[in-house]
Amino acid sequence: MLSMNETIRARRHALGMTQEQLADRLGVSAPAVSKWEQGASYPDVTLLPALARALGIDLNTLMGFARTPEKAEITRMLTRVSDAAKAEGIEAGLSLAKAFAQEYPSCGALLFGLAATLEGRMIMAGMTQEERAPVSMQLEDWYARAADGEDEEAREAAAHLLASRALGRGDIQAAQAMMARLPREPLAARWTLETGLLLARGEREQAAAHVQKALFARAGDMQQMLLRLIQMEIDAANPDRAQALADLTSRFVELLCMHPYIGHLAQLMPALARKDTPACMAHIRAMLEALQTPWSPGACLPYDRAGLGRGASKDMLGGIVREMEESDEYAFLRENADFRALLAQYCAK
Repeated sequence: MLSMNETIRARRHALGMTQEQLADRLGVSAPAVSKWEQGASYPDVTLLPALARALGIDLNTLMGFARTPEKAEITRMLTRVSDAAKAEGIEAGLSLAKAFAQEYPSCGALLFGLAATLEGRMIMAGMTQEERAPVSMQLEDWYARAADGEDEEAREAAAHLLASRALGRGDIQAAQAMMARLPREPLAARWTLETGLLLARGEREQAAAHVQKALFARAGDMQQMLLRLIQMEIDAANPDRAQALADLTSRFVELLCMHPYIGHLAQLMPALARKDTPACMAHIRAMLEALQTPWSPGACLPYDRAGLGRGASKDMLGGIVREMEESDEYAFLRENADFRALLAQYCAK
């Protein structure tokens, strides 16, 4: 739990306020705020309610008394938000999420989870960027607060996401600022030491599960790298290299038991670039069918001890179909009657 001076500094930064602006809101001097943040002095007790309001937190959090929920409790809250958004609409999910965020305003893991859960629900529902905009403003605030929080995993995940989005909109300065918060990868991977420790203790089953989880995570990273390389070759007008990488990605997905959807997506990318309608139709059909087929990576040999659950890929259908209906990349396909019929078929589902 953060001390009061750390909380004041972290929340002020998260809200984008200067010390002078916070001081003006409270009727004190900027040097007074500076002393609070340094821990050299403390706010007068009569200022605490106004200070908490200015920072968007409650008094318990300001004074370091707030309880941090356990992981199981966070999971239950995220499940409730997801279920509410799915059954009653995104506004219902957002309302419940706000209540949880107000109860635990400094829990980075919860804030990141709430934002990611609602964002995922909006994508799965096929909402457009315009439809998502009002909710996205709140989600960005939660991501920013998670990036400033104590929870290391949530802080790094939020900083990575915000850096990626800054790059996407061309804000190089913001991307660099977020990337500076990310730790550099160690020369020796941590998982190797942790596995060695488990083996030294004689915990062979746990060691195997640990390696399998590390393999699954790195396989996911590698397939994203391959997709990025395919797109880079397409952008550089190197169709043969793009197709060769797509073939490699498909083999990689099959070899390491990753989601079949990724293998079909890899093949679709160069087909879209060369506007090959028959190839695009074949790969799109395969992609959509793959999303409807249960995927259980934990049933595969490389991950059978990792305790992996079943992927919820079917929920992605709505967002993917909406993208095909609206994206310029698919405009030439929308002239094809078979393509329109295929989208209509999946929209009906």
